[in-house]
Amino acid sequence: MKTKPLLITLVAIAVLICLFFIVKAKYFTKPGQGEITQFLTDFNTELQSGHTDTLLTYFESNKYKKIDLLVKVLSGKTGLNGKTAALFKITLDPKNNKILSATSDNTIVEVPVSFFADSIAEKISSIIFTIHKTGDHQFKITAVKMDKFLKDYGAYASLVRSKTTPAADVYSAITLASFKVAAQLKSSYDSVLWFDHVGDKTYYYVIRGKLNDQFYWGDDERAADYAPTYKMGLVNPDMKEIIPVEFDLVHNVNGTIPGLIEVEKDGKKGFYNLKGVLVLPASYDQIFPLVNDDNLALLRVGSDYFYLKSDTTLSPKIPDLKIADMLPKIKTYGSTYTLSDKTEQDIMEYNDRETFTSIIVAPSYLVDMRLLTRFLTFQNPLRHPSADEEGDGDGSLTLKIEFDGEKQEDGNWFKTAFYSLYDDYLGGRSGLYEGKKVLMVDKKQNRVLGFDASSYYGAGEGGEYLSGLCNENVFRAINDTLFEFRTTSEFDQDLLNDKHFLKEGPYFYYLHIQNGKLVALPNTRLFGCTKYIKMDDSYLQGCFVMIGGIDENSPKTTTDHATPEILEYMKNEIYASYGYKFKSADWNDRFADRFERGDSLKTINIDDSLTVIDKYNINFLNKKLKNQDSKTLAAR
Repeated sequence: MKTKPLLITLVAIAVLICLFFIVKAKYFTKPGQGEITQFLTDFNTELQSGHTDTLLTYFESNKYKKIDLLVKVLSGKTGLNGKTAALFKITLDPKNNKILSATSDNTIVEVPVSFFADSIAEKISSIIFTIHKTGDHQFKITAVKMDKFLKDYGAYASLVRSKTTPAADVYSAITLASFKVAAQLKSSYDSVLWFDHVGDKTYYYVIRGKLNDQFYWGDDERAADYAPTYKMGLVNPDMKEIIPVEFDLVHNVNGTIPGLIEVEKDGKKGFYNLKGVLVLPASYDQIFPLVNDDNLALLRVGSDYFYLKSDTTLSPKIPDLKIADMLPKIKTYGSTYTLSDKTEQDIMEYNDRETFTSIIVAPSYLVDMRLLTRFLTFQNPLRHPSADEEGDGDGSLTLKIEFDGEKQEDGNWFKTAFYSLYDDYLGGRSGLYEGKKVLMVDKKQNRVLGFDASSYYGAGEGGEYLSGLCNENVFRAINDTLFEFRTTSEFDQDLLNDKHFLKEGPYFYYLHIQNGKLVALPNTRLFGCTKYIKMDDSYLQGCFVMIGGIDENSPKTTTDHATPEILEYMKNEIYASYGYKFKSADWNDRFADRFERGDSLKTINIDDSLTVIDKYNINFLNKKLKNQDSKTLAAR
């Protein structure tokens, strides 16, 4: 009597198993090379046909803002500015694509791209596409990385133009004359990097050896891992070497202090004057130019301070100097100012016919304080790119540094000052980029330390002002060695079913002092406080900007506390950071980009991976969500 129901049950299970494997094969297996190649081949066919409307259907348009311009450029309808005709032809080579990584959801693939024009050698570049599998043999492009493409495009455009446009129409007379002098100097030096035009005179930055690839990383921490493979010096307008070729970096003439040229060697700083006289040997850790003072600069060696006096002689060691008291006299401290090609009296340009930007080597004290990167690039009024090149390439239209105030709390051994930086950046990822800067004056060590923070932590490219609805800047000591910097940042994070969107909120950095610098501890979470701090109610308070959906044009509202949706995100983010696979596909989607989650997600219990702080914070957040003691750590 029981055999028939049992058979029915077994058959049902067998059917479900078959359906599972059919669905798995259809949606959850990694796409093969052939499928990806066919998708890219179809895409390329539409490019060659110029079917713009059809090309747009290959993208998830809500995730990529510039696809319309991209397809016009790739199909040869316009140049890179979207206004002028293309200078040369572009073709994709989908059959020779290279899969960089693949999961059941996303495939990241590099596709060769060729540039070619009449009588000019072909140039090979590439574009990296992220391709999302939406169904059986169905795909959409969700992201495009074009860094290499844009760089190569600009170089090839310059090459084409150099073959078709008279040099006098592109370069100023002083630039053309500098090219000729640089060619003569090549007999004595391995290379001439830059020309610094000071009034009607030009100085030449010369090197022996070869620049390592990391040179223009500037103050990037990775650059410290690479010893210089060159030495730099300076030649004056009379072609006389006034700074010997023995330095790691020579700064702009007059850039730090008028009448002087800053030099760096092995991390130490010094000065020459314009006659080639050594004013200060490169043996000082920091140089702070002064204003409203009888001295030119304050110098630091270890814990000792000296003055560079107005006659360029050196003072004796200054007894009992307090750096905190000197801050108002340090040049630009507490100021809001804007940098651009129009604010510079002198123009320094590359000895490179294909680069249309100017360059500034920022004064070392601003780099040390993390207010500026080592190299700044702006538009160059001495070069005249065509309409197709205007606004292309690396560089900024303007760079604004805005002082946000300072704080000194009673009982603290440090003082803090806050800045915002607005970079109106030109190029392939053009837009307005906002960053946050914090200066910490450590009164115990009598030192000024800086930290550079991003303002954007969304999954896209960012590139806009913060709304201004929130403006939190709080710096505090957790203990003698750990500091917390809390600042308003842009999250662009959908929280649940695309119905709640967290636009802005407080981002937490945890910093320690390493090799005399403020360095952030590693963190990939949106809410880093869950990783490093046993939370209390203060971490749930703050200014949050919310939108009632993923449409950024929806009205924005603010709240002074974390909502239940935010609490749920904070809790589940802890699990996601360990590769936990949620039962809810929505939650898996929320963390797919942030933690690069692929097929290795864990369905098993990961409680043993959680730290003591993780477990504490999960229970804390559960109590807030449930308003009762939580006996489980399991994410829902």
